[in-house]
Amino acid sequence: MAYNLEQLGPTGFQDLAAALTLQIFGPGVQVMGTGRDGGRDLYHKGLLIWQETEGQAGEAWDGYTVFQVKHKERLSGRPEDDATWLWTQVRKELDAWANPAKRRNPVPDFLVIITNIALTPVPAAGGHDWLNTQIQRYISSLEDDSRDVGSGEERRAKFARISRVRKWRLWDGNQIQSLLALYPSIRQAFPGFLTAADVFANLNEFTGSLPVGKLEPGLRAHARTTLMGEGTIYFDEAGSGDGSGLPVHRVVIDLPVTLDNGAKHGSVIQHVLDRGEHMLRPSLTAHRGPRHLIVAGAPGNGKTTISKFLVQAYRATMLAGASDLSTEHRDVIAGVGEALQRFRRALPRHRRWAMRIDLAEYAHEHGFEEDSTLIRYIAERVSKRSNLGTITPTTLMLWMRRWPWFLVLDGLDEVTDPTVRKRLIERVTELVTNAEADDCDLLVVLTTRPIGYTENIAPTQFERIDLDYLEPGQAIHYGTLVTKVWLRNDLDRIDRVVRQLKNAAEDESLRNLLRTPLQVLIMSIIVGSSGRLAPDRFSLFWGYYETVFRRERDKQTSFNRILQDHGHQILQLHERIGFELQARSEAGDRSNATLTHRELMDFTWAVLEDAGFKPSGADAELRANIVAAATRRLVLIAPRGDEGYGFDVRSLQELMAAMHLTTGTPAAVTKRLRMAAPSPHWRNTWIFAAGRLFSTPQSHQHETLVDLVESIDEGACNRLGDLMPIGPRLALDLIDDGMARALPKWRDRLIACGLRVLYEPTPPDLFLITRVLLRFADTGEQQRKAVAEGLRDALGGPLTARATAQTLQSWIPDVAEEIRARSQIRGLAKVLKRPGDHLPPSPPDGWADFADEIATHPMSVDVFDKVTKAVQATRQIRERGWNEQEDDEMVVDQHELIAIVAALADDQGARALSAALQHVVAHEPTLVSMLRDNVLPVIHRAAVGDLLR
Repeated sequence: MAYNLEQLGPTGFQDLAAALTLQIFGPGVQVMGTGRDGGRDLYHKGLLIWQETEGQAGEAWDGYTVFQVKHKERLSGRPEDDATWLWTQVRKELDAWANPAKRRNPVPDFLVIITNIALTPVPAAGGHDWLNTQIQRYISSLEDDSRDVGSGEERRAKFARISRVRKWRLWDGNQIQSLLALYPSIRQAFPGFLTAADVFANLNEFTGSLPVGKLEPGLRAHARTTLMGEGTIYFDEAGSGDGSGLPVHRVVIDLPVTLDNGAKHGSVIQHVLDRGEHMLRPSLTAHRGPRHLIVAGAPGNGKTTISKFLVQAYRATMLAGASDLSTEHRDVIAGVGEALQRFRRALPRHRRWAMRIDLAEYAHEHGFEEDSTLIRYIAERVSKRSNLGTITPTTLMLWMRRWPWFLVLDGLDEVTDPTVRKRLIERVTELVTNAEADDCDLLVVLTTRPIGYTENIAPTQFERIDLDYLEPGQAIHYGTLVTKVWLRNDLDRIDRVVRQLKNAAEDESLRNLLRTPLQVLIMSIIVGSSGRLAPDRFSLFWGYYETVFRRERDKQTSFNRILQDHGHQILQLHERIGFELQARSEAGDRSNATLTHRELMDFTWAVLEDAGFKPSGADAELRANIVAAATRRLVLIAPRGDEGYGFDVRSLQELMAAMHLTTGTPAAVTKRLRMAAPSPHWRNTWIFAAGRLFSTPQSHQHETLVDLVESIDEGACNRLGDLMPIGPRLALDLIDDGMARALPKWRDRLIACGLRVLYEPTPPDLFLITRVLLRFADTGEQQRKAVAEGLRDALGGPLTARATAQTLQSWIPDVAEEIRARSQIRGLAKVLKRPGDHLPPSPPDGWADFADEIATHPMSVDVFDKVTKAVQATRQIRERGWNEQEDDEMVVDQHELIAIVAALADDQGARALSAALQHVVAHEPTLVSMLRDNVLPVIHRAAVGDLLR
């Protein structure tokens, strides 16, 4: 079989060249990454042994050898033309080495040119000999003093450099083909070689002894079925009544992303696809560092849309050109290709079999099963969708060992039960480590919200990247795209929507609503329906509900009377269901919570009965009509196949849950918000709830909420609130949400509370905090001064505060550039402590006081026993942290975790342990970090839904 080297593209061919070179010459070959490489795609220093081959004598090179890779994507069909192109490329490299001004050092002793161009072997006249002759002539021409013009100094300098190249060799397309036949393991690592259009028809060329007959029908059917069935999003069609959804490729956008903890920026689709192109089997890849990715993004930031599109891109490239596709299949593949063209990409060249797993569904179905594995679950999913019999986990593992995979694990943040979450993370870690041990070409992308993500999953395997907010120009571009999709040919309305989005981007009070794709989409729908925009996120999402409701109520349909007369009951139904699903989804076995049709009818019954209707008698038909109006017209609550009913958009579920939380007496609402605040699962709901309170003109509600944020950690010993508070982050969330922007009294109190985060040792989310503070500082001079004063206080404060503030300042230049802040904002990086402030001395070792506190604190005997075990665990954690583990992944042993959680679960024990820790936290930053990142998540994730009812 002749392998299509052009199909690989420059990136894939360079990876192939690296794999072959490493295979032949060993690990002494150094592979250069992308970017400027000084003329070195690969290099080797020292002894290089060439084995004798047909037409090439064996020899030893001892020195500095450079490998140059030259790939031509489209061959002309005329060998002489392709050889001329190659010589042009080689000559540019020789010119660069010869020219002293280029400073390309050192000049190699030996040179290997690797190319996909097949040079004709005819002696003397063929392309191979011709290119060798051209290289020799080039060197000889620089030795010829008859060519001198003037002193000849420049020529002699060039010759002195290029004459250091003692020997060279050519690996042309013919040689590469021969090497691929010789090394089947490398051939099998590059499925992009397939020359035939139908990938599956050639599986046995790449799968060796794998029983292809068992896999081919199932994998083909699965790829075709999921190409059509899993590449759809439904939110854009809310209110349409048909629930048909839209292909994800029509509305996807490549989102900005931060890499390496703020050191680099890029875009998520580009980054993932680049990673997929470069990644090979562990034994062959030139990639260094973690191979898999964790994509973290705020609510509505498009994580699921991005994950669906990436999977579609790999499915499209796997099926493109296959012989048994329908017109619909080909339309989807073409649509995916057009979407990639918007991002200046083509379909991936490195073909991967793609699969997306909703982690909430997996947790719901298998979360409590000890023997459940992700491979077993994937096998179940493939078997169900192929409808061609059972594909076993063992067979699927054989497939993964033979063929590259792309696996998306979507929605870790929706798995909240600590036990299930821990087991799920173990399954993920197990999958990637086993895949590495089995030398599988697997690329995993895991998505999550950043709030509550503290596990630092397998840091040697996963690199974390954070989705950024959209810039105004990107937001307008996306708004234009989705508006054209949902308004179709209504050019006047499209023009009006786009014009108002541009106006919003210029309005300081509205610009913060153009941050995520979901918010931009909602804004376009509200503006398109002549709605009014409000400057905070709660009002935006609430405005969307009102817009959809008003639009459907005013239509001349059989439901408009129901919507008109019973709008309040329909809203109550959404609120109750939103809260119920939010509460259910934090339970370990209901991460993907839904309502059955019977339950939906029962909730409607309860709402009507509370309003005085008789759903069991005269108003029985009303109940059915309200359910139909909610699920068939508003379609915020939508059918989910056989599973029942739920919200397709999680943020809308959280909005409705927030409406329910804030219904009741002020005391009851405050109590609920106090209980829900620590939970990452309820955080977005909590912010929506706060937004509802701020959206009213009631000053007492604003006062109550700000008081709650400022005092929420007082007396919260069960979660060590005095030592590791949540209040500062809640304050910053509210500030960043924009709800207090126009209310200086509350804004100033909230930012003062938020700046207390600077007193924490090494906050794990400090880069994100820097963004929030700079965005706030950029909204006005008073805001900038408030941040500057907060930094001055911290820089003149305790050692931990000084270290945190200085780290934050080191990130200010990059963040300020990223958010395009005013020049004055960059000056915050140079803020110093106040000249008159004296730095407090380093705190004394407080462990003696720690012991005295435990010994003298009033508590019962059984509580004392719990606290003693917790103290022992705390000391063990401290000692281990002090010694610093080699892999920098300091974790808490399960027995230590249980002991500390048990003590904190008792009021007396919590007060004793919290009081004792007060004496040592100032000089034990590592201990604080380990308690914060390992112990507190278990407490924060405790289910609170039943307490909030």
